[in-house]
Amino acid sequence: MGKIIADIFLLLALPLVSFVGGAWIMAEMSNHQLVTRRLLETGQKPLNQRLGYGLAEVQRCWGALNKDAILAERRFLELDLVFPFVYGGAFVTSLLIAWALLSRPFNPLWFMAPVVITILADWVENLTQLNQIKRYLISGETGLDANWIRVASVATTVKWLFSSVITIFLLTLAGLIIARVFKSV
Repeated sequence: MGKIIADIFLLLALPLVSFVGGAWIMAEMSNHQLVTRRLLETGQKPLNQRLGYGLAEVQRCWGALNKDAILAERRFLELDLVFPFVYGGAFVTSLLIAWALLSRPFNPLWFMAPVVITILADWVENLTQLNQIKRYLISGETGLDANWIRVASVATTVKWLFSSVITIFLLTLAGLIIARVFKSV
């Protein structure tokens, strides 16, 4: 029973630690506190934490940042191209542990597909925002493209939706493992 509890702890802690730790490392490496501090002062959330945004929201968000903060945001987005491998790998590892503990009751593609969709959505979000930041640095607000911002917004929403689905699925599998352990006791 102790091994099962350790396994459940591992499969729940792995994605949490990778997500929190990875986000902290990216923030430190990019000097992202310049962005968060300024956005807090203006009562705004970063674009990657919103469920939907448009041209006006991007203009307000990036317009509130000075050049150093915009460069920090760009660096953060560049680092965030690697981050999906970190949290995606942690999710897949945890889901594989749960799958094995439940004696492989279904095809692993059922949990791999949402992880892949989340990673792809995160990349689309980041690459699109990086392109728009480049245009913003060159031409200011007039360089922003509403259609590409809409693409980034949809990708952000898809990323959050599918990461939520994965988290709920992982918690459900952990619950099934716990129920199986108590059923056998």
